[in-house]
Formats: sequence, C-alpha cells, structure tokens
Amino acid sequence: MKNKFSKINKKHSNKGFTLIETLVSLGLLAMILVISGGTVVSVLDINKRNLAISSVVNNLNYSIDSMIRDIKTGYMYKCNYAGNNTIAGIKNDINETSPTPADCVDGDSITLISTISGIDTVVKYEFSNNQQKNKYIKKTVYDTSGIATSYSITDNNNVNVDSLKFTVKNPDALDCSKTICDYGQPSVAIVIKGKAGNLNLEVSNFYLQTFISQRLIHLTDFKSTP
Repeated sequence: MKNKFSKINKKHSNKGFTLIETLVSLGLLAMILVISGGTVVSVLDINKRNLAISSVVNNLNYSIDSMIRDIKTGYMYKCNYAGNNTIAGIKNDINETSPTPADCVDGDSITLISTISGIDTVVKYEFSNNQQKNKYIKKTVYDTSGIATSYSITDNNNVNVDSLKFTVKNPDALDCSKTICDYGQPSVAIVIKGKAGNLNLEVSNFYLQTFISQRLIHLTDFKSTP
C-alpha cells in the first residue's frame, strides 16, 4: 500500500503549464517579434537610403572628376568667353583687344580646347539655372564649325548645384601669338556648392573646392618663340 500511494503522489507532482501561462508566453513572444521586426525593417530602410545617397554622391564625384581631367589636359582657357567657339577663333582671340580678360575670378563658365578625346575640341563648362528641374553643371561641345551640343554632367533629379565658380590664372601662357607673351603655369580653381538628394532621400549639402594645374604632354607644341 505504501508503494501505491507513493506512485500516486509522484504522478500528481509532475504538472505542466496552464492554459493562462501558455497564452501569456505566446503574447510576450508575439510582442517581442513585432518589436524586433519593426527594428529590422527600420534598419533595412536606413541602409537602403544610405546606399542611395552614396550612389548619388559617387556619381557626382565621377562627373566632377571627369570635368577636372578634361580641364587639366586642355589648354587655351577662356573664362566667361563669348567669342567664336572654334579652335581657330579661340587661338586668334588676342586678349589685349578682347573684352574677355586673360585672368578671371569667380567666373560663371570656362571655355577651353579639350584634348582628352585625342582630338582637339572646343568645350565649355558652365552653371545652368533650369527653372523646371534642379540647377546643374552643363557641358557644351562644339564641332569644327562651332555648332553646339549641350548636356548636363550632373544628375538633375538628385543633385541641385547652387553655384559654380571658376578662377583662372595665366590661361594663355602658352599662346605667344600676341605682341607680349605671358609665361606662367596655367591653372584653374573651381568652387562648387549644392545639395545631393531629393524628397525620397536624405538631403546632404556639399562644398567642393579644387585646384587644377594644366598638364600637357608636349608643352612646346603650344608655345612659339617670342
């Protein structure tokens, strides 16, 4: 009899979870999953936005780097130039009699003879204020007859350029067709201000400043004896 009652007591002592305890546990688990899920979604959204901004900034840097390389390997810089946009016209433009000064500070545009494609081409970079879209950096390429083809080098949808300024020193130092030859290293300083991003992205302000020193493989090709 003693062993029988002992087995019965042992059987009744092995109790499981009650229905209430199970429901409470499931409720707590569901709450934890909801909070964790919201956090994960928020982190993924932030990561997605950061990647988008990074892509915009990388594209902006690439565009500006291409402009810098073009200017660096070009020659005959003309700041705020309004003359004949052909190679012959630029080379024949004598600064002593031209309304365009040789040096310029905070110019809105720069025109040059580009060599980056392997063929000398007249190219112009300028600040464009488009009322329909964001303001941007416009590049204009002129053919041999001076006919222009223009396009934006920055992303109109995700980049808004507030200002673009060129400061040019010794632009015609290699041009000795003038009465007085000006020698010195041609250089261009560029300052760009703006915002990267749109209504769907975080907007980041940017301020870029760079100094370009002209680089040509054969400098003597563009300098005659005074």
